[in-house]
Amino acid sequence: MKSIRTKFLFVLVLCLGMIFVSSVVFAAVLEKKTIKRLVDPVVMDGGLASDVIGRPIANLRIYAFHDGKFEPIRYQIDEMTGVDGDWIYTEGPKPNKELANGKFDSWDKVVFMASDTGDKVGKEQWVSGYTNGVEIEVIDPVTGEKGWCYLLYFQSSPPARSSLPNYHRYDYATNSHESERYHKVDIITKDGLHTTFYKSWCITELAGGNEKNFIDRLKIRPELRLMFGKVPIRFTEEILKSDTMAFTTGPVRVNKRVEQYIKVGNMKFLRALSDIGGYRDIFAVPVTLQIPMRVDTVASSFVIRFATDFSPEVIGSKTSLSSDPDHWYQINGKMDDDEINFNAAPFDKWRVLTGEWGTFMTRALFPPEVLQYVTITRGIIDDDSIPNPPETYPGCLGMAYQDWHLEKAPRGLYHFYLDFYVPSNYKPGDEFRYADYQDNPLKIRVKGKEGVNLTMPVINNLSKKYK
Repeated sequence: MKSIRTKFLFVLVLCLGMIFVSSVVFAAVLEKKTIKRLVDPVVMDGGLASDVIGRPIANLRIYAFHDGKFEPIRYQIDEMTGVDGDWIYTEGPKPNKELANGKFDSWDKVVFMASDTGDKVGKEQWVSGYTNGVEIEVIDPVTGEKGWCYLLYFQSSPPARSSLPNYHRYDYATNSHESERYHKVDIITKDGLHTTFYKSWCITELAGGNEKNFIDRLKIRPELRLMFGKVPIRFTEEILKSDTMAFTTGPVRVNKRVEQYIKVGNMKFLRALSDIGGYRDIFAVPVTLQIPMRVDTVASSFVIRFATDFSPEVIGSKTSLSSDPDHWYQINGKMDDDEINFNAAPFDKWRVLTGEWGTFMTRALFPPEVLQYVTITRGIIDDDSIPNPPETYPGCLGMAYQDWHLEKAPRGLYHFYLDFYVPSNYKPGDEFRYADYQDNPLKIRVKGKEGVNLTMPVINNLSKKYK
């Protein structure tokens, strides 16, 4: 009898202990994480986190409360210059790391993934040993769903960072990018220029792909016509000057500066700088284009064709565009009536291509001030008998192109945005979830101050360092 009573008391104490522990954890959670934005990186302006401004970056950490405990999450702080708001790059041919001060300034950027946020907890529950810190609230403006993380400063002996692998990895020597979702390789020209023009792209099994290359190449084909249109001057992505100037890698992204231009004599004509953000699911490519003079003063037309041509791996795939998302075009290497009668208007904001190899989505976004000067037309070429060199695979397979007519654009700087996505385990309709990254950017709130996710950073001046 005594043995039974002892066992009963042991079980009772154990149950009460579990209830107590559960109640402590429950009490620590003031609000459960509800945000479901799985794709979006968060790029927060440092000025929101005033409590840790001026602290050494090496002693900062970001935590999230997951399943009853704090865990370090993957993050990085990308330093910027305070004078002209330019990025500080630590690696590559032309880094400017000498401008870094190692301190967290209001103009620096905090980068993490929205999916890594956790529950909201009281300040008394924060990680012990920190000196100063702030709670970062991330809000979906469409649904109102939220998630939280905590940026903490440790005056001495900061805890270890997250041991999880980087979300994105970049190898300059091979000019290749990879994440758990994909592996991408960009062209290195015979002159050794590290371009941003991709020549192969494979999607992993984890993301619903078969890890086979679905790309021929990114084709950028400018054409300048002189003498009333009688004399065409054509360029290709191998003739265009395009090179990686500098880059910074971190646990969440690579930030990479690429310069592109056409060389006319000793002048860089139609020069562009891109600060490319490579993430787990997204390549964000904000572009600043410099037009030195109105083109129609020296030429009758100037058109740049942007197109992704695909490998034979995409035969049997289907593609859809934002202008008619319920209509799917079949990719078979033969122009059918659907493709011949393709409606070139209105302008598409996104295109998605999907098949056994995986799913690939592209976007082009233009501010209104650009569209008043630049006319955009588009089309589809799905014909494996039409050569379009330089290329790896002869012919055009599912090549949806955009022609940008620039001859009427006056001298100045023009900003536009190109995004490339790898939708994981795609289902029709997912494209709208990915489009939310730009169309409905996340809101960020710190101590009552609110900011917007910085999805579209642009260069407002073309630094003399890169001339």
